[in-house]
Amino acid sequence: MNEVRLLSKQSKEIEREIVTFYKTVGKMVNLNPRATAVFAYLKIYDALSQEQLRRFTGFSLGSISSILQSFLQAEIVSRTMIPKTHKNLYRIKPEGVKFDYTPPIQIIEGLERLDSYIVEKQTELQELQSKYPIEAKFLHMRLNSLRNYIEAQRRQINRKEKYPFFQEDVSGIIPLREVIVYPFDTRRLEEGLVNLLTHFKNDPIRSRILSIFYTHRSVDQQTLMDISGFSRSTVSRLLHQELKRDYISVLPREYRRPRVYYLKSISLSILSLILRADNFIFSRIPRFQEILVTLQSEKQSVRDGEDTSFLVAKIEEIIGQIEDFMNDTRFLRKAYQDLSKFLEKDTS
Repeated sequence: MNEVRLLSKQSKEIEREIVTFYKTVGKMVNLNPRATAVFAYLKIYDALSQEQLRRFTGFSLGSISSILQSFLQAEIVSRTMIPKTHKNLYRIKPEGVKFDYTPPIQIIEGLERLDSYIVEKQTELQELQSKYPIEAKFLHMRLNSLRNYIEAQRRQINRKEKYPFFQEDVSGIIPLREVIVYPFDTRRLEEGLVNLLTHFKNDPIRSRILSIFYTHRSVDQQTLMDISGFSRSTVSRLLHQELKRDYISVLPREYRRPRVYYLKSISLSILSLILRADNFIFSRIPRFQEILVTLQSEKQSVRDGEDTSFLVAKIEEIIGQIEDFMNDTRFLRKAYQDLSKFLEKDTS
């Protein structure tokens, strides 16, 4: 097996558009951007050497080697030696991943560890129930919201239900505008949650801020600064970003009172983030079909015939994968709908 022939300059625009597609999906689900770039080029060319990946991405060979090693450990890629050389070709395993580089089995294994951790912490909270009944119950219910997210992913990945959904609404315990003050330390719990929930691992500042929302639900800016130790500008920037992403919400201003930011449902917020990425993937079918029609209609073009044949096959493959993905992810959409209906009843 030899190194793969790369596309000519005339076809680079289509190549860049495909890479941007994969990178956008990765950004939407908070994946490491460098790893996503490597993943994108491997998805286009099927098999590449480290040197080819360096030329594509501009990353150092050390960075590329580290990313490929993590892909090998996660069984995302396979490695084959090029005969009579010291070079390896790295190939994506098509059955392992679709549009990001996190295998479903790896997701569910991590979430099962998170579920066990939450159950352990909820058991510990029972011991605090008599001394701090309001705070212990509030935190127990907030952790239920994470368990609901885990259950929704089970129904997507394992295609079966393990638990009914859990009650997670805490509005009857403490009003939405009120910021809870815990008489016990929640820092270690918050760190444990974000270490096991991998969505925001690539951004430790964001992870820390969101972990506070997970346990507190409602916070003002000063409370976030006090708990996290971050500066006003850092907290303000993070709040602005999360509001723009629709991950958190903010209550209307009240005269001479600080604004209260809140994350009402952890489960629905994370699922919404994932489903927005899925919807973006689905929305690209017309654009890929447009590229395909253009390529197939080219009779005389500066693009060489090998490029055209390669791109036609690649675009057809991507469209087919999106259509299969749309069918596969219907279980998550169903779980989201079921959870939303359950929470509506829970709240009422």
